[in-house]
Amino acid sequence: MRMTLSFGVRGSKLRIRLIRASGTSMAMATLILSAFLLFTRTSWADGGAIQFQGDTGRFHVTVFTLPPVLSAGSIDVTVLVQDRSDLSPLLEATVTLDLTAQGGSDPRKESWSPPCCAMNKAAALNGMPAKLGHAENRLLYGALVQIPYSGSWQLKVNIQRSIERGSVTTLLKVDPPAPPPLTYWHLFILPPLGVIGFILNQKARRRKK
Repeated sequence: MRMTLSFGVRGSKLRIRLIRASGTSMAMATLILSAFLLFTRTSWADGGAIQFQGDTGRFHVTVFTLPPVLSAGSIDVTVLVQDRSDLSPLLEATVTLDLTAQGGSDPRKESWSPPCCAMNKAAALNGMPAKLGHAENRLLYGALVQIPYSGSWQLKVNIQRSIERGSVTTLLKVDPPAPPPLTYWHLFILPPLGVIGFILNQKARRRKK
């Protein structure tokens, strides 16, 4: 049996050719493809939800966040910096992020982290560098930000290019964190996938004998 399977990720194609595939090898291919799609989902996540778009000085700034609906824990913040006059992207700027909790009466719910991560000291929420090429889109400055608990947070984006400076602020509404199984399900599923892959591989080898 000969089958060709292809799919694309942002214009590039992964082409897998299955030659003389038995039922077991087909199952193994499906398992591999599922794992591949699981771990490449972040490659589709360029930009995200627009949280701010406007001007400061000579800069035109657009701020994106992922996931689109924010919850306490890790979020991806990306920034597009353009020349205000012609909207050409500026790739020589220095961009930093400041995150400040806003007062409110709503109860705060802290995010949960695995024990190995919880032992690490929390990163400062001021002066976080946003690096160019953080996302697949090489025009974006970005950083992975750990929001410790739910509530309203002010995000300030500071931009410097030569002697030119500017900053913009936007308010982020952060929901309570999702339960740990929903947040880290992709980690919990790895061991079963490994065991299933090993069993299928052993069955395929026995059939060849």
